[in-house]
Amino acid sequence: MKELEQQRDVLWHGLEMVDRARCWYHRQLQGLCDRQHRGNGRQLDNDYKSDSPNRVNQLLDKIERVNYCLCNFISCAEQGLPPRHCAAVPRGQRRRSREDESDQQRAVASLKRQNHLLTKEVSRKSQWISQLEAERESLVQRLLDTRLQS
Repeated sequence: MKELEQQRDVLWHGLEMVDRARCWYHRQLQGLCDRQHRGNGRQLDNDYKSDSPNRVNQLLDKIERVNYCLCNFISCAEQGLPPRHCAAVPRGQRRRSREDESDQQRAVASLKRQNHLLTKEVSRKSQWISQLEAERESLVQRLLDTRLQS
């Protein structure tokens, strides 16, 4: 009985966290939509003017990690496996059946979603690096111009 109560408490706590996260995601999306409508995304609120691009990227990294973990958790839960054991089931110990094929299809779909998230992250970081390199090049050019003037 005590174990069941503990499981229930953990599940209720998880549901509460998911609800809070859902509300946060909705607020963020609404804020983005509002900013886009006001200035086509160019004008930022005072809250966002003070945020450095690095801080925003760190937040996006964390959001993507949370999304990845949730995706992995849901995929494993659908297979009836605890998340930490999701990829650890040896193929030889699994029975071949339609259910297994369905599990494999879900696992492939999960891997595709994870791959998509990782590809997006790599692309975003690549853009960030390109932006930093352009800024560096601009600063070097300004430095050379300043030296030539003096």
